[in-house]
Amino acid sequence: MRLRIHSTLTHTFSQPVRSRLQVRLAPAATARQLVLSHPLSVEPSGFSLTYDDYWSTRVTELEVAEEHTRFQVSMLSDVNVTSGPFRPLATDFSRVDAAGVEDAFHEFLQPGPLTGATDETRELAVELRSASGNPAELVERLSQALVSAESDDERTHLTIGALRAAGVPARFVSGYRAPFESFDQSPELGTAAAGVITSWIDYWDGAWHGWDPTTAQVVGERHVIIGWGRDRKDCPPLRTIYTGGGDAECDSEILVTRLS
Repeated sequence: MRLRIHSTLTHTFSQPVRSRLQVRLAPAATARQLVLSHPLSVEPSGFSLTYDDYWSTRVTELEVAEEHTRFQVSMLSDVNVTSGPFRPLATDFSRVDAAGVEDAFHEFLQPGPLTGATDETRELAVELRSASGNPAELVERLSQALVSAESDDERTHLTIGALRAAGVPARFVSGYRAPFESFDQSPELGTAAAGVITSWIDYWDGAWHGWDPTTAQVVGERHVIIGWGRDRKDCPPLRTIYTGGGDAECDSEILVTRLS
């Protein structure tokens, strides 16, 4: 499936400011994503630096020295997305419980400020693991049980915290989700529809597999990865530091077009 993603983030300030930003909008190049990204468009222009961060997410840092009340960044990307999984799902928990996993995946097994589990959630996770035959089954059971979160990121953080409490490595994935419920029922080719920048999880059972807690389904052609981390703080779409008074507002527009 080939998708065209046009993402635009606009920062508006009530008073003139000078700003510095970190932008994470570029789709990641992975085994399931062949990406053609055009250069980031910035208005007003300024100093820029692009690199891959610790988590292998593409970051562009921008600094605008001249005063401004509006700052806009946009990116146009064409992505060929292939559905997975590319590796078979584990049939039990033996790989998760193997020696060395706790050390190798320490960052994705420890609770954090956004992924800490309550006593109730930990007990539920352990109970559901005992009732599940493998990590994939555990993830599905948790998705059915953890329905209290209101936003996509909250669901993602809650699921990650529960999986880590059950001893299953889990990481946060930031990405685009196409608006089509089913590609068989999607708009005509070439018709743009509103998408979102959202989040889902990767869990590890010997290999990484994606699961979307919001839609309760395996990550597939609707999902385009931007980057990874322990939680949303590791991969925000936009992080801004500015000097000057007044308030700031951020608006986003994501348009997704199915090309083939």
